[in-house]
Order: sequence, then structure tokens, then C-alpha cells
Amino acid sequence: MSRQVIKLGSSSIASRDGLALDVIAGLVSQIAAAQRAGHEIILVTSGAARLGRRLLAFEGPTAGAAPALEAVATAMPAAVGQPALMALYRQLAAAVGVEVCQILVSRSDLASARAMADLGHLLREAAGRGLLPIVNGNDAADPLSALDNDQVAVAVAVAAGASRLLFLTDVRAAYRDSSLSERIVRLTPDEARAVRVTDGGTGRGGMGSKLGAAARAACCGVECVIGSATEPGVVARSLNPRARVGTVIRGTGAQLEPSRRWIGGIAYSEGSVHVNREAEASLRTGSTLFLSGVKRVDGEFPAGSVVELVDVRHPERLLGRGSVALPASMLRLLRALSPHQVACAISILLRLRYAGTAVTGEPAGATGALINPDVYKDCRELSDGASRASQEAFAQLAAFSPDRVSDLADSLLLAQPGLCTAFLLDRGFLDGQVPMGDAARRAVRNVHAVHRESLVVYPGSTR
Repeated sequence: MSRQVIKLGSSSIASRDGLALDVIAGLVSQIAAAQRAGHEIILVTSGAARLGRRLLAFEGPTAGAAPALEAVATAMPAAVGQPALMALYRQLAAAVGVEVCQILVSRSDLASARAMADLGHLLREAAGRGLLPIVNGNDAADPLSALDNDQVAVAVAVAAGASRLLFLTDVRAAYRDSSLSERIVRLTPDEARAVRVTDGGTGRGGMGSKLGAAARAACCGVECVIGSATEPGVVARSLNPRARVGTVIRGTGAQLEPSRRWIGGIAYSEGSVHVNREAEASLRTGSTLFLSGVKRVDGEFPAGSVVELVDVRHPERLLGRGSVALPASMLRLLRALSPHQVACAISILLRLRYAGTAVTGEPAGATGALINPDVYKDCRELSDGASRASQEAFAQLAAFSPDRVSDLADSLLLAQPGLCTAFLLDRGFLDGQVPMGDAARRAVRNVHAVHRESLVVYPGSTR
């Protein structure tokens, strides 16, 4: 027996009249057969907005009002289509002896580890009782750009502890060419993230979205298959490891432990942190990620956000995920610095923020007098550093406006209050002296790019 998630995209069930009822009915029948064979199935479906647009445009008192309604609220079609879509699934499932239950997932659900743990329990319980859970992104409540069902499918598969995830679309597989003749049979997660494919279908996600989502699921131990919704017996064939169907992205390692599933595969990633080979080797031995190993930061995010950890030389290599201990702006300033260089940069930043306040009660801002290497030792040691990263950090500090200094210093205070308190109490930063006391030294050593307890490192081989 296995537990499989099936993601059914809008493009695979589209027709000129709204939805392809024959395709949906056929898939429901296949799901019923798989359940009778002892498999647990969870369905993630698109199509509510498409059906809602048809209903608004052609039926009832709102006939012909779809353009105006969509201009006012783009979520209206989904709100109208959702109950109609569920009524359709319930009718088709009842005809083959299956009872369904509906679950809507919002961005706020994905952002809560507790909510997703509860959802995983509910999905396992429902599927284990022979029900067919039908899951959809809550487009009526979330902005259309904030959530797509490819990502929802991965979250559901990881939360429910599924062994397999089947993406059904309107093409037989992922292809490398526009003529759809060079089918991709099998991919590793790294290859799935790196391959350039020709998108097929008209759904929101597209093939690139599916491959990216499949790569993340595979890193969490969930095998993925991308195939056609109209291929005969596609559900049964996807459950057979020996069957040749679609494009297969093999899972790496075992499924994640329940406590690691939210960060590892469910939470939305707000950006990416690129690390060097030494940092990767350290992570794989159970260490944390220090600032010296961070070489590049993509995205804008606050402290506490979940980010992806990737190889700086091969960004397609997804190494893991974690919750950052600093906002993106501070990570960019302190990236690739040694602990002493970090201390120098923080000393300069706090002087630029507070030196004027200490004398006049007004913020100092980034004035040249406060960042003169001939006057301040911390400036001299950072600007004369042997690494390009230390010189770049000094150049950034010298170019910051007063508002930028205030924003960065305040964000650091919120993210690392213990560190800032140690510097502020020492007060050596006002004279350009990096604090040398035990508290300050310990605080600097404990500044990590990612919270240690949040790190999830995926299995994989180094190059």
C-alpha cells in the first residue's frame, strides 16, 4: 500500500465549455480503482477559477458581467467556482462509490508549522478511512500571485508523508524542445532545477513550476512523476515503479521526520542563500551556517524567514533550507566576513547610528568623520582586510545614507538584541574600538546566518 498525492492542473481538465468532464470522470474512476487496490489517494485540484469564469459569463443573473467583476475582484471566479467544482467531484465520486472531503489551503496555513502538522494528520486520517481528500489553494482569499497549486501539492505531499506525487498536465512529460519530441524520462532533483524545458499547457504554473516543485519534493524523499491526464491508466501506472510513464524525478533519501517537514518542504521560501563548498561540508557534518560561508543573498526578507540554501557555483544544487537569523540586508553586508570582521562592521554601523545621539541627542548618520580609517581602528581593520568581502563591506558602510544606517541598525537590534546590547554596554564602538569583553566575543561567535535548530540539509553527493 502507498500514499500518493495527485495534482490535477487547469490545463489538463480544460475544455471550450469550461472543464473536460470526461477527463475528470475518468480520473475519479481510476482513483477509485487505486483505492480499492489498497492505495491512499489525495487529490490537489485546480479548475475552480476556470469554472467560476464560465458560470459568471454564461449563467444566472450575472451573465455577461465577468469582465467587470474581475476588474473589481479577481478572486470572484474562484469564489463562485469552488462550490460548483466540489459538487461536480462529489457527484462523480459517488457514482464510483467514493466519498470526498474538501480542504482549502491558504498562504497563512503554509506559514504555520502547527497548522500544517494538523493538516497532515487530517489528510492521513481521511485517506486511511477510504475518503478522497480534495485540496485546493484558497484563491478566493489569497492573491492569485501568492499561491499556486504546484506548491500546494508539494506541501500536501510532505505534510501527509506521501511516498509519491503525480503531476497531471496536458502533455505526456517534460520536453527539451518546442516540437515536443525529446521527452525527458528521468531526472535528479538537481537536473530538474537546472533543465530548460518548453512549457506546455495553459495553467498558471507551467512546466518550469512543476519541475521546481518536484525537485523540492524529491529532496524531501517524495518521488515525483509528471504525466498526461488523458493517458490511459495513468494513475495505476504511476503507482507501478516499473512502468514507463511521463518524467520521473527520483526522491533522494528517506522522507523527512515530522518535526522537519515544515521547514524542509512545506513553508514558502522567501529567498536563497548561496554558500561555498566549505560551508556545505560543515553543514553535512551537523554544524551551522556561519556568515563566512555566505557568498550571495537573493531576495528581500526579514529575520526568521525560511530560505533555500544553494551551492554558489551550481545554484541548481538545492542543499537544504532554514530560518535566517538576520534580515537579507544585514546578510548582504556581513556575508563572507570572519568573526572579527563582523565585529568591526557592527561596531562601525552602531557608531554611525548612535555616536551623534550620545553627544547631541540626534542620529549621526553616515558622516565621513565617523568612518575615517585614520581615526577609527575598526574602520582601518575592515578596509585593510585581505578579503574582497571586507573591503566591500566597508565601502557599503561608507556609502549608506542616514536613513539606511538607521534601518540596518534597528533591524540588527531586533534580530540580535543580545549582540547589540553587548556592544552598546561596552561603548568602545564610539571610539572605534571593537569590544573585547567576554560577552561581546561570545555574542559575535554566536552570530549565525541560519538558526541552528532550523536547518534541514538534504541528502546529496558533493561534486
